[in-house]
Amino acid sequence: MRRQLLSTVYGTLLVGSTLLSGCASVSRTAYPPIQADTSPEALARGESIFRGACEGCHRGPDSQRATGAPMKDAPGWLGSLHTANLTSHPSAGIGSAKDEELARVIRYGVTRDGRVVPMPGSPMGDKDLAAVLGFMRSQHALFEADATVAPRTRFSFLGGLAWGLVSKVPAHPSSGIPVPAKGPTLEYGRYMAHVLDCAGCHTDSLDPEDANGPKGFSGGREFLGADGNPIRSSNLTFDATGLQGWSLEDFTRAVRDGLAPGAIVRYPMPRYRGADDVDMKALYEYLRSLPPRRHDVPGARPRTAPEAMAPSAPVTPGSVSTRAVEPGTPVRTSAATQLATLVLAQSEPRKDVDPAALFARLGCTLCHAPGARYHERIVQAAGKPEQELAKWIRNPEKFVPGTTMPTYASLVDEPTALALARWIKSGGPAARK
Repeated sequence: MRRQLLSTVYGTLLVGSTLLSGCASVSRTAYPPIQADTSPEALARGESIFRGACEGCHRGPDSQRATGAPMKDAPGWLGSLHTANLTSHPSAGIGSAKDEELARVIRYGVTRDGRVVPMPGSPMGDKDLAAVLGFMRSQHALFEADATVAPRTRFSFLGGLAWGLVSKVPAHPSSGIPVPAKGPTLEYGRYMAHVLDCAGCHTDSLDPEDANGPKGFSGGREFLGADGNPIRSSNLTFDATGLQGWSLEDFTRAVRDGLAPGAIVRYPMPRYRGADDVDMKALYEYLRSLPPRRHDVPGARPRTAPEAMAPSAPVTPGSVSTRAVEPGTPVRTSAATQLATLVLAQSEPRKDVDPAALFARLGCTLCHAPGARYHERIVQAAGKPEQELAKWIRNPEKFVPGTTMPTYASLVDEPTALALARWIKSGGPAARK
């Protein structure tokens, strides 16, 4: 009993000393001397990065502004986590914050009041950081002043202990971080992978340092899906349990449009629609350069397609990574071919379209079924005109650029979208049990 008591006291003191050490490092955290760049080029670049790395956490499902949101995708045992209001409101948002104060939050995860918050300290270069600040300072509707007060993050006892042990202020310099020349290179791909924090979600650890170890990019980290059920991130290395056999086309369609070969990319994975072809090529080549890591994550990539899939295609040098796959290895067919089996898209209207089955097959129930994160959104959508709703189904990013909803235009033609729209307006999704 005495030994157990001493062990408990020792553990508590160890955690306490770790937390106190962290507080000391926070008090010395520098303010990066970065000022917002509002040039047209910087605003475009800043929006692309913000949409991919920030909006998914800071804009809630029922808001058109970055007013902060509960992090419902985080495991419940961590506590009640909430992101900050980033609108221009002077008290509820960032309207009164200095550029260097915002730069410190982004680069180090240290708030204006000296707290280390559960967001990754970003290694983005000075020029990109200035561009993101410029976009946040712009008159974009995302940042229109909103008085919504974002609750502070409250860790549970276990969550607080875990966060205290792994949280640390990154050792980034306060200034002088370069942005690599943009191009389809490993250097630029590595940079973008870390700016977008791919490893943060696709490494099974709360410790950012593990992204550089044997677990890095191999998936397995637990989140809560839009339907409230636990899901785990997928393996991004080019092992057979990961992206082996994926072509650049497959990868681009999955990352930008949310349509992976044979499956829908699920929430909370954001859509990086602002990434251009050079960004995609660089990211793809960087992931191909990583050591293939065998990690078969259960349920990470559930197939929503019918059982009768298109036959596997042999590897051809022009379609897949020849460095990651042995010649002749059966792999997934290209996205364009295999995704055609995922839906009932037709060039002409057909009488046998089953909207309820198609709604489920497209993965819509994961987000829009009763009780799911975006159910109210689909209920409200029923009030839209039929033609507008059909356009939204095919290209939601044209209405809400930062939406996590996949772009279905390549899978669902206009007649099929209209059939879905009529079913939604009739109350179909709301009636599902």
